[in-house]
Amino acid sequence: MTPPSHSVFDHMLAVPTPALVYDLDNALRSVGRMLEDVSLVSGARLNVALKSCHTPSVLRHLADAGLGADCASVREVDLAVSVGFHEVSATGPSFSDEGALDRLSETGIVVDATSIDQLELIGAIQPGSNVGLRLRLTIPEALDTANSFGANSRFGVVATDPAVHAVLARHQLHVTRLHLHTGQMSPRLFLWELRYTLTIAESLSGVELIDFGGGFYDFYADRAKARRALQTADELLGQWRERTGRPMAIRFEPGAAVLGPHGYLVTTVQSIEPAHPVYDAEVVQVDTSAWNYAPWHLPVAVPLDELGRQPRAPRLISGNTLYENDFFGMTGRSARPLIDMASVSVGERLVLTNAGAYTMTNRRDFNLLGNLREYLVVDDTLHPVDTEMSATP
Repeated sequence: MTPPSHSVFDHMLAVPTPALVYDLDNALRSVGRMLEDVSLVSGARLNVALKSCHTPSVLRHLADAGLGADCASVREVDLAVSVGFHEVSATGPSFSDEGALDRLSETGIVVDATSIDQLELIGAIQPGSNVGLRLRLTIPEALDTANSFGANSRFGVVATDPAVHAVLARHQLHVTRLHLHTGQMSPRLFLWELRYTLTIAESLSGVELIDFGGGFYDFYADRAKARRALQTADELLGQWRERTGRPMAIRFEPGAAVLGPHGYLVTTVQSIEPAHPVYDAEVVQVDTSAWNYAPWHLPVAVPLDELGRQPRAPRLISGNTLYENDFFGMTGRSARPLIDMASVSVGERLVLTNAGAYTMTNRRDFNLLGNLREYLVVDDTLHPVDTEMSATP
């Protein structure tokens, strides 16, 4: 990832806090590299997981860059269509009523069913239609990690389950898509999943697309390994097409990896408790809330007026709600998370990184503290989101 230009931090000095600043210039450079790599695979495209960002002016830049969108609700589908994404896919348990399924049918979107009951509903409402299957699979122990979801996933059906095939046959449904999302995906896990799904696809003659979900943080831990895996995937797909005489395309749908590193939560320090008697650490309170905006985030904390300030020490960064566990970096942990950072003073600006994805979409309004202001940096110029230059299609 290319470091942000210093002017991005200059812009952060100008915005009122709390604010979320998206470095779109750098995000689009990263997207360009991903698109370059994905193009190593014939028939592959990159979509963004729309659940990671609902800000239209951000999404329009991604659509203009050539990305599609994967949606988890009817409102996300409507947002994707209004923004102008040329390709839209859909998976999620929310597509479980007639209105939702009719809306997908109107827009020509094939839903990837996440359960047998959802598959049964699709068949009852739209017999004889095309459908996708979101698969739950058991990841080999050597490839499984704490950040992956295989047999323990809440979503998906087992490809060999007779009950699945009974529903398909009863309603004459045609499976055209297979969909996976196993959390963070290493290059080795991706290739294992590709071989697995190509084997499944041989027994389902209508399948012509496999969606591998996201998990690009792990996938891109080493770009050279990621590119080699994509080159191998192209070879495997070519062999499969030649052997079966059938077309096959693949999709990826990262969310956090597209926008996460390119968003900055700009805050002001409101109070400091130098030595909390129980936590045995300094507690730095800022003017926004981890509970309201950043329950999944693991940020780096940087004093804005002196980016390279030393020394650093473990500190707790707390939000401004009356929730006891409003600490940045919690991500479901029981212990309060210490974040390595330089010392700051009350009134000083503190930047929390990795906030470009799953910030506004995770938003709560606990204590009625209101919305974050959002800004984009485009062509090295700061634009408030509500007046940003791409606000109209």
